[in-house]
Amino acid sequence: MDRRRDRNIGTPARKSPRALAFASLGVLVLTGCSGLGGGSNTAADAALACPKVSIVRDLAEVTQFRNGGGRDLTDVTSRAALADYSGNCDYTSDGVTVNVNVFLIAERGPAMQGNTANYRYFVAVAKPGEEAPTTKTEFDTSVTFDAGKLRSGSREELAPKIPLPKDANGKDWKIFLGFQLTPEQLAFNRAQMKQ
Repeated sequence: MDRRRDRNIGTPARKSPRALAFASLGVLVLTGCSGLGGGSNTAADAALACPKVSIVRDLAEVTQFRNGGGRDLTDVTSRAALADYSGNCDYTSDGVTVNVNVFLIAERGPAMQGNTANYRYFVAVAKPGEEAPTTKTEFDTSVTFDAGKLRSGSREELAPKIPLPKDANGKDWKIFLGFQLTPEQLAFNRAQMKQ
């Protein structure tokens, strides 16, 4: 098997000050999380770079409200953000697998009942030169809040595979990460970004 490894999967998308402030709340959750890793060791590995990974700005956060309630701070059940990612990629004779660890942080809201919040996020892959994804896979995850704790988080391990001919370079492919939002949640995010 022709296997090559490149630890650089691109750089995280630039985060808004609001997202950074929210992400800083979960800094303890992410303690010990490594960066994107070092560069390649050989010229062959350097030639086969990893696809660009990014968190979609409008879809990087989700705010959940209680059913039938209003939409102010007292109605929030939980908030979550895709705060960061790290990873690498593996080339084989039939393509490239991108190994991505996505760090999700969550905050309990005043209207939350119980101690678990559920979220849905996606991984989408776009061909070189295209913005519309050719494939999209959705995942469900949950975050449990310990008693008396307002914040928690999880690390989601993903491994999307892009089929490529032998020795083809995946560097121009794109991988997008984001929450799967309802139209109302997306509108809420966009309204918050304008403030």
